[in-house]
Amino acid sequence: MLGPAVGNYACSVVYRLPRGQTPFERHPFCGHCNADLKPIDLFPILSWLRTRGKCRYCAGVIPSIYTVIELVCGALFVAYFLHFGISEQFLLYAIYGVFVVILAAIHWQQGWISSSIYSYAWAAILVARTLAEHTIYSTIQSSVVMLVLVLALYRVAGNTQSPFEKPWIWWFVLMGALLPLPLWYFIAPIYVLKLLVPKQARVIVYAAGALTLPLILP
Repeated sequence: MLGPAVGNYACSVVYRLPRGQTPFERHPFCGHCNADLKPIDLFPILSWLRTRGKCRYCAGVIPSIYTVIELVCGALFVAYFLHFGISEQFLLYAIYGVFVVILAAIHWQQGWISSSIYSYAWAAILVARTLAEHTIYSTIQSSVVMLVLVLALYRVAGNTQSPFEKPWIWWFVLMGALLPLPLWYFIAPIYVLKLLVPKQARVIVYAAGALTLPLILP
């Protein structure tokens, strides 16, 4: 229940952040008719199914991506609970996972990476790994080494444009920060898959990798 509820809030961030709005400045509203939504309209997943994906006031189509966000948040809360139990690690990786879902949804819709959401996700990793390993150094080392590695791959491929504008580089830095260096072989298949799938579908590959990698941690 908690996962989809947090996912419902994440939907507001996904809609408002690219429009220069904050989730706190106004009650939830319809993006088509601007009508304020009532509690009956805000039940995760169920409200969307009940109205068949349309606004109750203007019949405007509600994008299914918002329901997908709620479902994914529910699934990752269950998966992280089963892996970490009720613990600090569960809390931190659940927070990280929600930020990753928001990051992926904005990337999917807008084609760019939100620097603020990315920073929050990386900070959650930093705190989680520091608590587990009793050092801040490992996360910073993993991030820097992965950044150098993907920049080298980018140059070897013959690219001349600025690499820092490429979202995939930042996705792999985030995944590199998640794991100690000896476990990086789990990231290699994600890179191979990135090369095989169409460009639009790569966001799904990045998000799936970033959400499942915490499950291999002890």
